Amino acid sequence: MAKRILVVDDSEMVRNYHSFILGMFKYQVFTAENGMIALEKVLSENFDLIVTDINMPKMDGYEFIKRLRENDITVPIIVISTEDEMKDRVKGLRYGANTCMVKPTEPEKLVTTINLLLKNEG
Repeated sequence: MAKRILVVDDSEMVRNYHSFILGMFKYQVFTAENGMIALEKVLSENFDLIVTDINMPKMDGYEFIKRLRENDITVPIIVISTEDEMKDRVKGLRYGANTCMVKPTEPEKLVTTINLLLKNEG
C-alpha cells in the first residue's frame, strides 16, 4: 500500500510541485493550503508523513506542528521553508519537526529524506 503524505503550503505552485515529485515515487499525496485545514485533515485521517511550510495564513507551520504534537500525533514532519536562518530551523525542530529543508528543494534530496524518515518509522 502506498504511503500517505500530506503536503501543506499556501502556494498552489509549491503544492503541485511537491505532489508531482512524490507522485512519481508512488506516494499517495494529499494537500492543504494552511495549517488549520491541515490540522483538520490530520485529526480525521491517517498520514505516514507531513511536509509543511512555515509562513502560511490562518495557522503557520510552527503552530500546526505544535498542535499536532499536543494531540500526540507522532507522524514524521519535514519543514520546507524559505527561511534559511539557523534560528528558524531550531524553532521548527523545537516545536517537533523531524528535519528542516530550504526551498526550493532538490527532488532527490526530498525523496531521500522522506524514505529515511519512513524507514525509521517502520
